[in-house]
This record gives sequence, structure tokens and C-alpha cells, in this order.
Amino acid sequence: MNKLITLLLLVFASFAQSQSVSNMAMLGNKNEFTSGGTPSGWHYASCWGYVAGGKEYAIIGHYAGTTVYDVTDPANIINKGTVPGPGSFYNYREMKTYSHYLYIVSEGGAGVQIVDLQYLPDSIHFVKNYTFAGYTRSHSISQDGRYLYCNGGNYNNGGVFILDLLDPENPVKRGQWGTKYIHDCFIKNDTIYGAAISNGYLVILDARNKDSIKFIREFTYPGAVTHNAWTSDDRKILVTTDEGGSNHAKIWNITDINNQVQLADLMPYDGASMVHNAYIKGDSLYLAHYRAGVIVYNIQNPASPVEVGHYDTYPGVNSTAYQGCWNIYPYLPSGNIIASDISTGLYVIKLGVTSSVSNNVSFAENYSLSQNYPNPFNPLTVITYYIPKQSFVNIKVTDELGREIKSLVNEFQTPGSYSAEFNASEFSSGIYYYTIEAGEFKQTKKMILVK
Repeated sequence: MNKLITLLLLVFASFAQSQSVSNMAMLGNKNEFTSGGTPSGWHYASCWGYVAGGKEYAIIGHYAGTTVYDVTDPANIINKGTVPGPGSFYNYREMKTYSHYLYIVSEGGAGVQIVDLQYLPDSIHFVKNYTFAGYTRSHSISQDGRYLYCNGGNYNNGGVFILDLLDPENPVKRGQWGTKYIHDCFIKNDTIYGAAISNGYLVILDARNKDSIKFIREFTYPGAVTHNAWTSDDRKILVTTDEGGSNHAKIWNITDINNQVQLADLMPYDGASMVHNAYIKGDSLYLAHYRAGVIVYNIQNPASPVEVGHYDTYPGVNSTAYQGCWNIYPYLPSGNIIASDISTGLYVIKLGVTSSVSNNVSFAENYSLSQNYPNPFNPLTVITYYIPKQSFVNIKVTDELGREIKSLVNEFQTPGSYSAEFNASEFSSGIYYYTIEAGEFKQTKKMILVK
């Protein structure tokens, strides 16, 4: 009997420690930085992506600094260099890219670290640390166009301030807003959606004048511990995440910016873990849940999101405690997803590869073409689309006069989600159109190139 009880306990422990996978597959993993971190076992922080010269790169922060990896071939991930950085409790480190530069912030100090990526695929080059009087650290960093938005630091009451990257190696501080601590923010069409985590508010700010950020409005809601926010391309849909409080992601209709309407409250498949970050790409919502990993939803109907896949990077028991998946980046042209796990490092994951598919997995039944991201763009943008059945797919780019200037896709494709990259480095600023033809489906959308 004792042997039977022991066996049952081992089986239960194995189940409790198992990692759930649904309609996603891991293409590669890199876990090189495992000898440090505070607390013990906390090795990694956030991640981001970068594309240049036809290659895809993953950028990940960790206790020793920030490392750039070539993930073009996820089965052969290559370390392209590490920029040392100051350590901090929980190894907080966030990063964004602009042009061929990488900008990194940390709770440990050093201001904004500037790194030149133009020498890839050979190497990366550290430029300098940028600081100014009274400023040495930020909790997070956001980017829109040639502007950086630094959040949650030791300056301006932990609010948000703008850095102008007209000269990418010599940022110039512009406007600021510090009425509330801003943990993170998302910028769309010169509007800042700020997550005031300690106050439990989503703050909306007007940043059209980069020297003078203006308050528009704010709102709170039950269980609000607002960690980050993201909007759809048309700014009609907003997603907020609560790191604590409700521990859920919430979807809002903000068509009337003065009267938000909650459409959905997203509880993860495990019913237990805490959400961290959210991103929208076209009709898809990507969530990083600490102990439930990467979760992807179809939000064509934002009032009724449908999970289409998940990949749990955390092997332990699920709960609302920290540990597990810190961040995700779903914008690579290949469609691969980058994820960072606090203890096990960098993951490259693919959606749509069946791997132990659970019940209730649903797919779009119709063709779809998403708005390119980013938009406006310079010079790279990504177009995502969905093919419900095998079709010959043609995607072309035309100018304002209807002249075809680029063919992006011209081949048979099997059912699934795809991404196509448009590199407009050889074209001038202006309005362009991209058209998909697949089976009987045809659709055109507008995009704006700004140089």
C-alpha cells in the first residue's frame, strides 16, 4: 500500500509540474545565463525583436546585461554579443529598437544604454550610457517613431518623459508628465496609454506636442493593478493587464475615448496564473502569463475572444505567484514568436503546429488580412494574414497611382497564419496599398511610409 501511495504521489507531482501545450510548438531555446540573478533562480527579464538584412534577431535581458541572438534558424540560435549592464532585484531590464539602434533601461541604473546594431550579423557595438541630472534609471521603455518614452524611473515622480532620437546616439529630452507613476506605456497616433500600476488607473495622455504632454483622462476598474496596455491599430480596442488585483487581461471598447466599455475579462486556460504583458497584432492578442506561458487569442470578435494556442514555459505548479514567462514579441516576419522565461531563457515558438491539442481550440473560418504593423513605418513593416484552406496566395504592394511596386507573396500556401515583410528602403515617403488575392478572397489596405 505504501508503494502504491508513493507511486500515486509521484504521478500527481509529475502532473502538477507538467507544461501545457496547445497548437504551438517550440522551435528553439537558449539558456546560457544561469549562474546569477536575484532572487536565486531569477535569471532573465524582458525580450524584444529586431530584423535586418533578411535575418531575425531576439534580444533578451538577464542578470548580467542584454544579449542579441540570431534566431533566423531557430534550431541553431547564435549569440551575437552581450552588452553588460547593472544588476537589480528581479533583474529588471527592458529594451526597444529604433533604426539600427537598441535602447536598454534597467532598475539598476546606467540611464539608457545605447547599442549600435548596424554591424550585424557580425557583431554589436556599445555606444554609451545616456543620463542627465536627476535621471539614472527607468523601469520600462517604449518607442514610437523617433521618440522614446521612459517610464517608472527615479525622475519626474516616476512618470513618463520623452527622448527625441533625431540624432540616435545623442538623445534630447523633451516633455514629461509625472502626476502618477507610470509603470509602462503604449503610444499610438501621439496618444499615450499609460499603466499607472500603483494607483490602479489607465491614464490617457496627448503627446502631439513633444515638449508638453497633456492629460486627457483616466479610468480605473475593479481589481485594477494596471501593468501594461495595448490598442488595436484603429484604437477602438484596448487591452489592459493586471499584475495583481484581478490578475487578468481585460478588453475594452474605447471608440468613445470618454466612455470605455469592458468587453471581456480573460482568465487563462489554467485558471490560476497571473498575466504580465499583452500585445495586439491584427486580429490576434498575445499574452505573457507568468506561470501559464504564451497564450494567443483570436479577437476578431473582441467581446468573445477564442484561444487558438498556448505554450507554457514554466514547469512548476501554476498559481498567481511570479516566475515563468516575462514577455513575448510576436512581430517577426516569419510569424515566429519570441518569449523570455525568467528561469529558462529564450524561446522561439510557432503557432499553428499541432502539438497535444486540447479541446476547444478554434480557428478563423474565413480569410483575413490584418493592418500592417507598425503603421506608419520606416522602412520595415509586417503584414499578417490568415488562410483557412489551401490557396494560391498573391500579395502585392502598389503606389497611389495603382502601379505595382513590389510582390511579397506569390505561391500556394496551406491553411494557417502567415506574415510577410515589406522593406520600403528604396521607396519615398507616401501612401501605399497592399492587396491580397487568395481563392475568391480579395482585399486591399492602406499603409503610410514616413522617412
